[in-house]
Amino acid sequence: MIKWIIIFVASSFLSQGATITVGGDGSDFRRIEAALSFANSGDVIEVASGEYLVNLNITTPFLTLRGIDTGGGRPVLRAGSSTAEIERTYPGLTKMVEMSGGTAVAIRADFVTVEGFVITGATWQKPYDTGEHYDVIGHAGMRVYSDFNKIANNTFEGNDLSAIGLLNSSNNQILNNTIKGVPYGYGMILFNSHNNNIEGNGLLSNDWGISLQRSDSNAINENEIRESVNDGIWAVNCNYTFITENVISRNGIESEFEGNGKGISLVGSMNLVANNVISFNRDAGISLRSIFWEYCSDPPCGAEESYENLIIGNRIQGNGRDGVHLSKTWKNNIIDNNITENHGKGINLEESSNNTIDLNNVTKNDDGICLDRSNFTKVKNNTIAEGEKAGIRLWSTVGASAYNNTLNDNRVGLALAESSERNVFARNNVTNSTEGINISGGSDENQILQNRVRSSETGIVLLAAGQNLITENEIVDSLLGLFLDAHSSGNTIIANDLSKNIEAARDEADNRWDDGSRGNYYGTGDCDDADGDGVCDGPRPIPGGGNADGFPLARAARA
Repeated sequence: MIKWIIIFVASSFLSQGATITVGGDGSDFRRIEAALSFANSGDVIEVASGEYLVNLNITTPFLTLRGIDTGGGRPVLRAGSSTAEIERTYPGLTKMVEMSGGTAVAIRADFVTVEGFVITGATWQKPYDTGEHYDVIGHAGMRVYSDFNKIANNTFEGNDLSAIGLLNSSNNQILNNTIKGVPYGYGMILFNSHNNNIEGNGLLSNDWGISLQRSDSNAINENEIRESVNDGIWAVNCNYTFITENVISRNGIESEFEGNGKGISLVGSMNLVANNVISFNRDAGISLRSIFWEYCSDPPCGAEESYENLIIGNRIQGNGRDGVHLSKTWKNNIIDNNITENHGKGINLEESSNNTIDLNNVTKNDDGICLDRSNFTKVKNNTIAEGEKAGIRLWSTVGASAYNNTLNDNRVGLALAESSERNVFARNNVTNSTEGINISGGSDENQILQNRVRSSETGIVLLAAGQNLITENEIVDSLLGLFLDAHSSGNTIIANDLSKNIEAARDEADNRWDDGSRGNYYGTGDCDDADGDGVCDGPRPIPGGGNADGFPLARAARA
């Protein structure tokens, strides 16, 4: 409320100022610097078409600097001194020289508006030892060191260094600017700058798109960020950032650094990423990670931790690696995203626990969803199709669950590998896979229950896996319903429907096929149930070894 009261009072104050003109004949001033020196708070400086060599330093609050197209296009602000005012002394010679480059506009007062210009020429200053010392922003087309400013409807082009930089600057509006062709910096960079609104901007072919460092509660909305050499959006130690409804595409195509070219890269952050289109970037569409420092001058070392992010409603397509990649993070929610045709995994979690992955459409990726050492994560209500490998893969993961997922046309529907233990696969619908469910590599004590597995070459496969419970599953219309190799012992298989397969089951090890009162249903053939108790009157041998189902069911058990 206080923020909006301040803005209202500021707007009322601005309406009381004078209008000062800059341009040719008939204008109040020919140089913008002179107009700035003359102006008072609340004044509007209107700059006519033309090119102006400037290193502006705006220190008057409540000032508007507005470019006016008077017939020659938008006025151009080119970074550099407009007068030869720097004294240089050489042996036997003293002369005045003109400075070039540097920053075109620096805003150091609150409630300043800069709009309607072409801003160009930001580069390293010449002579090199002139001008201000560098800060973390460096020279830029525009630098902002104050609050409640508005930068709108400008074009930044022909700048060697960053276009817009904010340092210790909050509650600013950066609206509808075009930023292109920055070869050695950022389209925008924010450092320790909070509560800013970045909306409706177009950033094209810059070194980096938008960078935020130690900057909280910023909104990045409805921007278009394309063809950056490196990442589209890169944020480090930034919390409560809203990244929404942006188009972020084809970033990193020209990067020389392996791993750059992410659509959105968040490090040590807690943010919202919603309703963006993130496509055809060189690396991951969205990357979320923590950094735990192993070396520092004063151990114990700290960490840049990421957790409790919400990734929702995004369209993530055609990226060079994973659609969504999480590393060493926790308690994140990945919900209702459309993730298609990425060249890595659709959603990939590495050492990231207690996350929720819900209601996503994941199609035509490598693995659809992969949990790598990512414990106690819930994967539910997703549709996963046409994966080159597994629809859902758990690797060295403990205590995770996958339930109510629909998996169609993946090479493997659900996979547990590399000592994944105490996980639950329940109520999933798996159709048309080479292997419906694969449990391998010492993956023990998992529960596979109430899944529907249809039209696979093999419904469920166990390879070197023990002490798993497989119960109440419908495994039908496959060449082989269930297979356990010679290294898979101590498993319990009960109350499953294994009918309508070419071969119901094959067991090469020592496993339990009934619980002493009920076994599995294999169809009505070779089953007499004279007493009508629902259990066949004799045991059923299981091919492959010496096991038998002592209580085969006369009809399918239903969960």
